[in-house]
Amino acid sequence: MKAGHIELPVKDPVRSMKFYTEVLGFKLDVNQDNRFIWLTSNGYTLLLRPGKPVVGEFNASPNICLYVADSARVARDLAAHGVQVIEHSSCFHFRDQDGHWFQLANPGEDHSQDAASDA
Repeated sequence: MKAGHIELPVKDPVRSMKFYTEVLGFKLDVNQDNRFIWLTSNGYTLLLRPGKPVVGEFNASPNICLYVADSARVARDLAAHGVQVIEHSSCFHFRDQDGHWFQLANPGEDHSQDAASDA
């Protein structure tokens, strides 16, 4: 089995596309009438589609982990774009404009203590 794409319901797909491409560096793959927007990053696909985001508190919501070479640098870049970033011992968390939670982590590091402290 191989995971397919990640599908995120968003209030405004075009606005979200700008955040994901301009701030996070995703590449536009397909834009279907500004409603269904397919983005890619390092072989992974993200579909932004119109809908009501299902979000809540950090430890009770889905969380997408993004592996980056330098999580501290990416966290600083996000903060420079006005994104609130929460620092943990070995990773960072943030929300997109629709409230979806994301984690920034350096690949190969042990993040088990962060997960345990968030439970």
